[in-house]
Amino acid sequence: MRTLAELKTLSQWVGYTPSKVPMCPHTGGAASSNNPETWGTAAQAWAAKKRYGWAGVGYVFTIGAGVVGVDLDDCFDDNDRLTDDARQIVQMLNSYTERSPSGKGLHILACGSIPHSVKKPGFEMYNELRYFTVTGNQYGAAAVKMGYASGDIEDRSTELGSLFAVYGDFNQTPLPPQPRPANAQTTDEADIAKALAHIPARGDYNGDWLPILMAVHDALPDDRGVALIESWSPGYPGEVARKFRSFDRTAKGGITIATLFGIAKRYGYQPAKTNSTPRPPRRGADITDALAQRTGRHATA
Repeated sequence: MRTLAELKTLSQWVGYTPSKVPMCPHTGGAASSNNPETWGTAAQAWAAKKRYGWAGVGYVFTIGAGVVGVDLDDCFDDNDRLTDDARQIVQMLNSYTERSPSGKGLHILACGSIPHSVKKPGFEMYNELRYFTVTGNQYGAAAVKMGYASGDIEDRSTELGSLFAVYGDFNQTPLPPQPRPANAQTTDEADIAKALAHIPARGDYNGDWLPILMAVHDALPDDRGVALIESWSPGYPGEVARKFRSFDRTAKGGITIATLFGIAKRYGYQPAKTNSTPRPPRRGADITDALAQRTGRHATA
């Protein structure tokens, strides 16, 4: 369980404009949901909101924080009563719930995990790369008293999993072998595994974890690469394979397998030394020359 007060101390907050563009508390410019340098604490975001006249502040989801957001749109009828589906979701999660800025929707925060974010008409779930507006307009004091809208951010892994089963996509088909470019560097799986073993398995999600996935994908863009990553730092079920699929469709910013070895060297990794290809025996070479080549010694001319 976490509280909203705890979340406010995390550097995962941004401001936002009336058109919901996220804004950086430090610079006053645009923020990005995948760049932690453009986020601040809630206090910093609120101060910037007042300074720049933004519409409000919001919380950015990250895997590491372990908080999932559920967004229910247009879930009130003309009498300001929850629709049946929305009421069931609020009751099931029984976690911190507040009205959205429009007053017509609800945002629910709960501790747990989901395989990946979900976006369906009227229903969205996010665990990363997205921010929620935070109004502080907690939904219904009566609902809190009735026990199905807690004021805390409760542990709800099972309930979130149930929602994902209804609204999400469990497509976990194996990744097909991917063709390698003609100029791609050939790298042994064992070498990659050794390099990974030197790199800490935990760190910033976007700054540490994703670049490693991209680098391994460059050399092994199929289930072999997925298996290596899951042995190193598994993430959540299906997450690595999902990321690999997304890499097939997007540029990786120049990250290659060489990036992985460069990072590993900073943690003490030393690539295995390879012997240079032996020169072919000289014409007329005698037995001494042949033995010298086999033992790695240079023959005397």
